Amino acid sequence: MNGQILDRVKLIVGGLFAVSVLFSPDFKIINALPVMQLPDLLIPIMTGLILLNWKVIRFLNYYLALGLFVIAILVSMAVNGRLLVFQDLFEIYKIFKFGIAILFFTTINVQQHLYPFAKGVFICLVGANMIHFFNLFNFNTVLTEYYNGGLHIEYFGLNSLKEPAVKRMVGLTGNPNINALVFTFFTILFFPFKWEKEKFIWFFTATLMVLLCQSRTAILSLIAFLIVIAILKLSTLSLKNWALLLSGMATMYIVSWAMATSLFKHPLYSNLLFNGELMGSGSARGRLEAWKLIGDMILQKPIFGYGGYKEYFYEHKIYSENEFLLISWRYGLVGLGFFLFTYYRAIKDFMVKVSRNEFAIQILSIVVVLVASLTNNPLSDRTINLQFAIILGIGYQLFLQMKAHDQ
Repeated sequence: MNGQILDRVKLIVGGLFAVSVLFSPDFKIINALPVMQLPDLLIPIMTGLILLNWKVIRFLNYYLALGLFVIAILVSMAVNGRLLVFQDLFEIYKIFKFGIAILFFTTINVQQHLYPFAKGVFICLVGANMIHFFNLFNFNTVLTEYYNGGLHIEYFGLNSLKEPAVKRMVGLTGNPNINALVFTFFTILFFPFKWEKEKFIWFFTATLMVLLCQSRTAILSLIAFLIVIAILKLSTLSLKNWALLLSGMATMYIVSWAMATSLFKHPLYSNLLFNGELMGSGSARGRLEAWKLIGDMILQKPIFGYGGYKEYFYEHKIYSENEFLLISWRYGLVGLGFFLFTYYRAIKDFMVKVSRNEFAIQILSIVVVLVASLTNNPLSDRTINLQFAIILGIGYQLFLQMKAHDQ
């Protein structure tokens, strides 16, 4: 295939993949198979395009880190006699998808298309979320049927007694926490590292979308990446610009408060972060109870864990709500060590040029995922997993380009 034609095809497939990650509904080809999304059908095509263009592939230490993590998982499964358990092997497939997405995006240069494309996707995503938020055209029934809306849609804007309460925007992800993280990545992408009036508008809109999800985890992630920007001096904004940015974010908080509570009629879910009542909330108590149970079980099999054993959580209706505890339980401290090594490898790679701001988006995205992993399982979710992979892949494409130039 002609090189220019191949590059164009890859660009189209990459764009379709990025859109499908955020917008694809669930579906089944065969009842015996698990639920699928369009990205699952695109992965084989992306793999084929990689093989057609294998000569441009460059080795990254990050691939080695992912490979070591897979080996740790397989060893844990072998020790526990679960190598042939389909549910547990599916975790290997998820890492394969993650790796293919990164590898694919290292082979295409999307830098000049990134912001125009991201803005178009963002506008469509905001539109879909607003239609959901106000339930226009009875859209929430579609989310229930095709987007795993479940209880979050059934109780949208209602309390456990089905009385009017605060709204937590679920969007197309089926979960307000995950939806908030989707938009948090957009706040990073649109963050005005230098004075750009237009970017402020995009950033504030993305911030409003995060806040409408009423996710305490995402709010902590927002605060964390602002702190990292200040520590690493990633921004050239003046104090006046910073004051404008922070006052704008505070305004978005008030706007989201008004929208989510039907003009302040109900208590705001995310206010528990700031009023000292967080640890007394049902959500926090539930997490602490689950963490204690999981922690006690980790102590019983600390080295290699339980080899996956995903059905245990399903059967006992346990939600780990902590990625690091979940990995430790499944694959032991050995698995956790190699899992953390993947983050270390990416941070080490991207920190090389971070002073010049080339990889600020990647560094901040890693920070967001790490913080979110303390109280949620972001990489266990298909949308966040692949969205994060795309961000890393785009960063590594530039990393390899700069590395080749330096040589």
